[in-house]
Amino acid sequence: MRKREAGFTLIEIIVTLVLVGILSVFTGLFMTTFLNGYFMVKNNSDTAMKAQMALNRISLELRDVSAVSALTDNSLITYTNPSGAGRTIKFVGSNIYLSTPTDNILIDNVQAFTLSATYRNVYNVAADDVAFIDISFTVSGYNPFSARIFPRTRVPHP
Repeated sequence: MRKREAGFTLIEIIVTLVLVGILSVFTGLFMTTFLNGYFMVKNNSDTAMKAQMALNRISLELRDVSAVSALTDNSLITYTNPSGAGRTIKFVGSNIYLSTPTDNILIDNVQAFTLSATYRNVYNVAADDVAFIDISFTVSGYNPFSARIFPRTRVPHP
């Protein structure tokens, strides 16, 4: 009588390798999908945060404006801050710059930019003043970021 030897047959090893291969394919697909989603969300949140920071900086700058010397072509505003320094916010190419006096990029990859001021007789004087400044810009793939800025002091019409 022959004694049966212990071990795995060739068929058992092949079936095991096929099952491990199938599991590794699904694990790889899952990891790829997960990592792609993670990097997409990370890039979107970075871009949204950068846009919000730029909008907050522009709002901060224009809230404390003491005089507006130029508002042209819906893409440039030159103003004086409370300390008397001249500043410019401008849209050139696909970048929004804050000039202090050198050009600093606030945000890049901007598709559209609008800047307008509304003038009214806010302080009941003969001349119209800057009542508020509307600013809006669109970064690729996002809804527009916009703000209405009300200057804290009387700003005469330029």
